[in-house]
Amino acid sequence: METEDALIQEVPAEEAAAESSPTNGNTPIEPDLASGNFIKVSAKGNVKAVAGKIAHSAREGEVPAALCIGPECINVAIKAIAIARTYLQQDTIDLSFQPAFRDADRSKKSLALYIAKGKVRAPISTVDDVEMPIGSQSKPQVVAGALAARIREEKTVCLTAIGIDAVSNAVLAIGNARLYLEQDRKDIRAMPSFVQVHKNGRDLNAVRFALVVENI
Repeated sequence: METEDALIQEVPAEEAAAESSPTNGNTPIEPDLASGNFIKVSAKGNVKAVAGKIAHSAREGEVPAALCIGPECINVAIKAIAIARTYLQQDTIDLSFQPAFRDADRSKKSLALYIAKGKVRAPISTVDDVEMPIGSQSKPQVVAGALAARIREEKTVCLTAIGIDAVSNAVLAIGNARLYLEQDRKDIRAMPSFVQVHKNGRDLNAVRFALVVENI
């Protein structure tokens, strides 16, 4: 697996500048949630309880969107989706999500995570994946520019994050990258899972975001 510690820095300055400020008239905010099919995720929410609700909804029909404000809420929601994926394995159902900004000011970290269900797919080799480690100090729009660039190069990309702020930054980066890729008529969805990474001589728990690219 190729790592991308340096690739984030390789995006040309003019490209990063252009993509960090997409035209206001083309900035999609969340689709209509008037149907009421959503759950509000609390920063102190019980992750397994949220996961259970998501899994139950997936078995019964449409999966609700998860509404999140702030890094703690985003972290709870992502962990819940990852756990729900394990609950649904015996049902041969898998989950993915797409983040959408709920406010035109994307710095507010107010998101709707639109969760979709599908059939469990056969394991895919990750040997050739470009792995982008995301940290607590990573800038989501810069990461998004690098992510969009790799996708345009038709590379298979995954993100790994350790800790609340890093997970939040990864999700925000995916949301921004979706905006950047609209002009290429591409979209991405993410499938979170728990992994262990070896860092500074220690094995640490991390969240891995496997990304699926779709033509739109």
